[in-house]
Amino acid sequence: MHISEAPLPVRRGMVQAGRHWNNPWLVLGLVLLPATFLMAIDKQAMVVMAPRIQSSLGCSLGQISNIISAYSFTYALCQLPAGWVCGRLGAARTYALACLFWSFALLATAFASTIWELVLCRALLGMGQAPDWTAALMTVQQRFRTTHRSSVIAILLAVLSLGAVVGAPLSVFLMTSLSWQLCFAIYGITGVLLFGILLAYALKAEDPSIQQQLAAPVEPFALSRLYTIGGAYFCLMGVEGFFLALFPLYLRNMFHLNMSHVGWYVSASYLVILLSKLLGGFASDQLLRAGLSQWSARVPLGIAGLGGGTAFLAVALMTSRSAAMLPLALVAAAFLGLGQISIWACVQEFGGSSTARLSSWTQFLGNLSVAVVPLAMSWSVTILGNWRMADGFLIFLGLAGIGALACVRAPIRA
Repeated sequence: MHISEAPLPVRRGMVQAGRHWNNPWLVLGLVLLPATFLMAIDKQAMVVMAPRIQSSLGCSLGQISNIISAYSFTYALCQLPAGWVCGRLGAARTYALACLFWSFALLATAFASTIWELVLCRALLGMGQAPDWTAALMTVQQRFRTTHRSSVIAILLAVLSLGAVVGAPLSVFLMTSLSWQLCFAIYGITGVLLFGILLAYALKAEDPSIQQQLAAPVEPFALSRLYTIGGAYFCLMGVEGFFLALFPLYLRNMFHLNMSHVGWYVSASYLVILLSKLLGGFASDQLLRAGLSQWSARVPLGIAGLGGGTAFLAVALMTSRSAAMLPLALVAAAFLGLGQISIWACVQEFGGSSTARLSSWTQFLGNLSVAVVPLAMSWSVTILGNWRMADGFLIFLGLAGIGALACVRAPIRA
């Protein structure tokens, strides 16, 4: 789906009807940031509580990975029609309905008592959250001037990472103080309250999504960028998927750390990724200002990030002492954050007239990788009893991602 560069003009009567809801910074503060933050927290709730749920239900590493991956699969697959849904209903209405859907999915998780019930609840949660990033990007396109959009997207990405940083220890605290069921219930109730704000925004503010979608021209899709940039993101998120899906289980099962320590170590990895994204974005822009080409300012940073992240994580997984493994894992997380910034900069600058669709497909490939790769790693560990084949998966993905990034071509102007 193509989104036009400039938002459509809003008529005076519509602005008055929408009152303050047409103020972009109010929308950012009351709609985008709270929704992004809450969704980042409950995305990680199942991951960080997986060891306790595994013990409670008596399931294997492979079975608990099935529960975690159910969310990732549906989240990835449902992103494909997410743009169409946003275009038909409007970004604001889609955001509100999605919030209500995933809030009820979280509440249902609190009452799940079997593996398959949890798989179903996580799959429904993925369906509900799938339009989140598309709706957020469309809202930024509609509400903010061109000179502000990149800054707003950077803020949203930072809040997304911050939600993961806070979510890990918060979920562990709620789980240990109450129970994992009540933790999901609290997140679900909070989501219902947020739905009230999103509903008010959807009813009062003018949403030009439908007009923009109908006015968008039909244009060819840049498959070469999908193969290179999208393929590189698939590989990067496959490596980073260890932190997103398996890190708490690895710390608990390999080093027998208590849940409090697991929560803080997971939070530290997310914090490192957050800081490296900010640092990487600043460094890349500085290189561009220094006179380097767009390719030289963006792509080598991604190659270094993917290569360094893969190398340090591969060594960390072969380390038998937690005192050595944890610093190596955090260094790997820092490199992977640099890789993410590089790839999304490539999407924005190298996609040409297909940037919107390239972004949608790249996100789909990344989330598909987060679903598939950790699942394959966990089952290889279950079958073989060690992490050697899982380590091999990571090394293969790292090399393939570096090769894909090296094949990225010069920018294509719209």
